[in-house]
Amino acid sequence: MSEETICSDLGPILRIVGIVIWGIKVVVPIILIVVGMIDLAKAVTEKSDDKIKAAQNSLIKKAISAVLVFLVVTIVGLLMKLIGDSSYQACVDCINHPFSESCKAPNGYIPSGD
Repeated sequence: MSEETICSDLGPILRIVGIVIWGIKVVVPIILIVVGMIDLAKAVTEKSDDKIKAAQNSLIKKAISAVLVFLVVTIVGLLMKLIGDSSYQACVDCINHPFSESCKAPNGYIPSGD
């Protein structure tokens, strides 16, 4: 079985993995920053300097965490390119670009057992 056949058979699964990674890369940092901003807004409405400082520190930590979450996925992918063998590259396309047309199974497509 060639790499292309294996990748096309695993396309829907690789697409789901890609969507999960996209969610980790994009949605998690956005949620972290929004939650930090809400905490800061609550502290400002209470007009307590101590709570505002604590909320600012919390927002800064969440923003740094958001950047790190985004970069960890990118750094792991870069390390895989540098260290790994190039034979997996054909399958990684659906993970890196899960919303592309090449990763979607055609309508009515049911993988055969051979």
